[in-house]
Amino acid sequence: AERMTHNKYFFSGRLEAVRQTPGGGNLPQEFVPEENPEGPHEKDVLPLAQTADPFGSPSYNINPMLLEAIRMSDLFWDHLQQYTTFAQMVDQIYYNVDYVTGWVPGTHGKKSTGMQSAVRGVSTAGTPGVAFTMLLKLFIMKLTRPQIKVMLEHPDSPYIRAMGFLYLRMAMTDGYKELWGWFEPHLGDKEEFTIDGTAQTKTTIGEFAKRLLTDQDYFGDRLPRIPVLMQRQINANVKAWEAEQAKLPAQPASSVEPEVQLGSQMGDQLENLQRGHDKYTEDHESRRERDREREHERDERGRGERERDEHRERDRERERERDEKERKREREAERAKEKEAEKEREREREREREKEWETKREKEREADREREKTKRKKQEVHTLEARIKLLRKTIVAKEDEEGIAKLL
Repeated sequence: AERMTHNKYFFSGRLEAVRQTPGGGNLPQEFVPEENPEGPHEKDVLPLAQTADPFGSPSYNINPMLLEAIRMSDLFWDHLQQYTTFAQMVDQIYYNVDYVTGWVPGTHGKKSTGMQSAVRGVSTAGTPGVAFTMLLKLFIMKLTRPQIKVMLEHPDSPYIRAMGFLYLRMAMTDGYKELWGWFEPHLGDKEEFTIDGTAQTKTTIGEFAKRLLTDQDYFGDRLPRIPVLMQRQINANVKAWEAEQAKLPAQPASSVEPEVQLGSQMGDQLENLQRGHDKYTEDHESRRERDREREHERDERGRGERERDEHRERDRERERERDEKERKREREAERAKEKEAEKEREREREREREKEWETKREKEREADREREKTKRKKQEVHTLEARIKLLRKTIVAKEDEEGIAKLL
């Protein structure tokens, strides 16, 4: 008997749908004619690696297990397909991404127990992370070079920038020849963020970019291998960059006398501090207002999405119930059809048996007729032989009488 599975996607047909439509309804972005200066233009698309999964669908160098989990997720299948432009996806990253690992932290590599254990047919791979789910969406959209540059320099969120670096590191083609040119301007970036959402992985954009260049291990997964010669060149470039940073000259000393220089410096510092404080206050208030607006928008959007998800779940449940009833009716009709077919086969077998029996009886009657005919022939032969024998006796007796008469 087949082993039962408790994976909800098995019953809803999601697995079969993923096989038939691996993009989950997500499509490339729409490009505009070249005469439109705003873009995006198809000629500016950054070529991506032409790797494929075992079924021939593009995999973009993503770990096969992670790729399958992303394609099966509700976020990729039901939610992201409604966003069709680059600006919409950047907003989604801003609102929803607060870590950039492939799996939701704490879910990958743990063994499940109880009803959800692997022995009952449920995968223990983990839950795919939001960042990599959106990264697959970006791969399908086919970003242009200007769009990638916007992500790398985006001022609103370090996670948007980190996603830009991952886009380049994961799926760049042509042997990663352009990788250093994209990464080098950002190696000194000091903006901080956490890679997996915890304080233990707090780092800067520059250190993160440097790690992507030099380390293939990435939080339980492996990044695509950079060709050996290119990796050596990148490592040498990183060392040269670090050496240059260490040799940066100090600020030149002023020729003003110490007391005058100190007073001037203090005045400049106070003035700078005041300007900086005013600018900080203005920027801080502006950021707070913008954050409040975004938080309100995110809450409203979250409520709308939750309601939409609830409606969709109810629709899916009703659809599953209808499908189950339809399958039940089909099974019953199939069983009735099979029973009728079996009865017809039995009737056919009975007709065949009767036909065989009639043929056998006909052969027996034919054999009886042959035997009767043979018997009659034998009787006729015996009768004829008896007549011949009697005739011979008659002829012999007559000859004897004639012989006696001659003698007399």
